Amino acid sequence: MTVAPPIHAANERTTGILEAACRVIVREGSHGLRMAGVAQEAGVSKALVHYYFSTRQELMHSAFAFSVKRWHAAVEAALVGVGTGREKVERILLAGIEPDLPFSEQKVLWNEVWSSLRSDDTLRPLVESSYRASIDRIVELVDKGRADGSIPDAVDATAAAWRLEAIGDGLDSLLYLGLLDPERVGELLISAIERELDGPRSG
Repeated sequence: MTVAPPIHAANERTTGILEAACRVIVREGSHGLRMAGVAQEAGVSKALVHYYFSTRQELMHSAFAFSVKRWHAAVEAALVGVGTGREKVERILLAGIEPDLPFSEQKVLWNEVWSSLRSDDTLRPLVESSYRASIDRIVELVDKGRADGSIPDAVDATAAAWRLEAIGDGLDSLLYLGLLDPERVGELLISAIERELDGPRSG
């Protein structure tokens, strides 16, 4: 049975090391993550990095968990003041393709970490947990929209959340690869949101 690594208590040193690890992965890719390189990036000794993170794998896992936590915090902050459940669903999904959202560069990191799943199966529980947290949040917001009348009662919150998360991730990957420009990705995502949240079509 695979066990997720312990999450280190946040402090100034571990935060600095994890921020440095995220920058290294974004800049050099997951295969470029080295303890010595992170130490240099963070301006600390390699021994200190090893003190907090005994292996490269543990550092990779912790950096991913750290980036996910910061991303969700940034998205939740972006939802403040947004009115209806439907508007919140749109905001949370569109946030994934907006370059100006704080920590949006971590989407690059996630793509790098996901690409490592084939060679490091211990990452799977972390990635799955991140996905499920995102989907559960969308389900919650769709239910809120059904309650406030901005989303029809006939919309299946769970099914819609899974489809929208899959579409959002697919479009984000196309954007990351440069196969679609941000404007086109935004248009396609908004269209998908409308189709899912307008309810079943008759005929």
